[in-house]
Amino acid sequence: MQIMNFSSANCKNCYKCVRTCVVKAIEVKDDQAQIIEDRCVACGQCLVVCPQNARNILSHVDDVKEKIAQGANVVATLAPAYRGFFKEDRKFIGGLKKLGFSSIQETSIGAELVSREYEKLINEREDRELITSCCPSVIMMIERYYPELIPSVLPVLSPMMAHGKVIKSQEPDSYVVFIGPCFSKTCESMSTGMEGIIDSVITFDEISQWFDNDGIDYTKCQELDPDESGTLRGHRYPLVGGIISSVRDTLDEKDMGVLRVHTVENCKTVLEEIRDGGLHNVCVELSACNESCLGGPGGISNEETPYARLQNLQKHVYNMKKLEENEGQENIKLPKVDLSRSFTNKKFQGEMPSPEELEIILKKMGKYDYSDELNCSACGYNTCRDKAVAVYQGMSQVEMCLPNMRNKAERMSNKIFTHSPNAIIVLDSNLVIEELNGSAEEVFGCQNETIKGKPFSLIMDDSDFKEAIDKKCSRFKEKISYPQYNYIAYRNIVYLEKQNALLLIFTGITEEEKRKKELAGLKQELMEVTQEIIDKQMRTVQEIAGLLGESTSETKVAFLKLQKVLEEEGDV
Repeated sequence: MQIMNFSSANCKNCYKCVRTCVVKAIEVKDDQAQIIEDRCVACGQCLVVCPQNARNILSHVDDVKEKIAQGANVVATLAPAYRGFFKEDRKFIGGLKKLGFSSIQETSIGAELVSREYEKLINEREDRELITSCCPSVIMMIERYYPELIPSVLPVLSPMMAHGKVIKSQEPDSYVVFIGPCFSKTCESMSTGMEGIIDSVITFDEISQWFDNDGIDYTKCQELDPDESGTLRGHRYPLVGGIISSVRDTLDEKDMGVLRVHTVENCKTVLEEIRDGGLHNVCVELSACNESCLGGPGGISNEETPYARLQNLQKHVYNMKKLEENEGQENIKLPKVDLSRSFTNKKFQGEMPSPEELEIILKKMGKYDYSDELNCSACGYNTCRDKAVAVYQGMSQVEMCLPNMRNKAERMSNKIFTHSPNAIIVLDSNLVIEELNGSAEEVFGCQNETIKGKPFSLIMDDSDFKEAIDKKCSRFKEKISYPQYNYIAYRNIVYLEKQNALLLIFTGITEEEKRKKELAGLKQELMEVTQEIIDKQMRTVQEIAGLLGESTSETKVAFLKLQKVLEEEGDV
């Protein structure tokens, strides 16, 4: 089951998540980022940096609410980082009680047990390079990318799992809920061999949202102490170096050095250094988040920085130590539970392209030789060759190479500018010529290199252009005649707001106008010829009509005479 992924978002030209992901577990297809589960280490940083907040995370809140409604014994194991995220920590406990949790216990109880187990193993083992096992994201990174280092990892459960085992041993029917700032704890609770110890995981963000949904202001709740509290060194676990400090005496006795490392990128660097034999005789504390658990991705609704949370927790630890409230609790009796665990080689090995296939992809990205490989990381990958491999594996797209796409766009723009039949001129806010293309040079009889940087008024009257700059407006398809250049054109004045400049585009219609004039002359000539023909025809008609009229008159006279003769004969 996938714990987290991106919801639908417009990822085009962003790739911030890919740049952030140290193990490159994100594929981008059709402008949508997706987390590839078998590559992911569940650090959650990609979701934190997403500018669109496109987070889709498996939530157990409804399951917990249902158990509370059913009257189950719901026990919260509360990550010690809560005192960094919630200043009024005792009121926060009161708020959790108001939500319906039966019991609130501190995960630092489990941290104390882990510290004791670490001390035992450090004394027993002859290994000279040791790695702590508390951060699930670090464990996932080792299993998937550095399995050869598994023998160096102390085979001990995390504090969450250790405390969960304690609770289950004391209250077998309890429903155990871990509350903390971490996404990867959900993965850990559901991993093979860990089932049934932690029933649900809820982040600090989810608790805050739960408070809001139920109309609870935890800062106004009753101040309460946890039902079960941890030890001082357990409370230090969320601090960078807190785990190491809990076993420092034992390490000193073994004459071992220590390293405190946080953020996934730094963890990756150290793991590679150990793998390559660059570190010796050292115990390394690794945490995936910045400032360890105080930078957990499940607490971003808390607007304080990890450093403000660090100060909050440091104050608590300082006061606790100063007042010696829990001093010596490292020797308190706790249930004996099996804290051992094993790790699995889950080595991820993506299919690699052949050198020939790699070169083909590089060329598609515009990398024709080594000098073209900028390794700018804009696409999210450290090098152009890493990006090409990702393209081969289907994790990336050629179009994600922003310099290449920019070069293509610029080349296309330059081609259009250079070869356009339109005369194109760019003027700055002072109507000084910044650029003009070949067509403009030909039309206005000037050369780019000699006219650039000079006033446009040298070419023509600039009053219309000054008006466009002053009024910050554009004017389109104005028919203009320039007799001095024997040039007629449609003129477009485009105001470029961001640059406060003008783009002038002249579409020449001189030949078209010439043809129109010639056609108009032909029409006029044809009209005159036609009129002359019509006049001639009219005259002919009139002449014919005259002749016909004369003939008709003579016929009528002859007819009248004949009629008269006939009438006279009738009388006879």
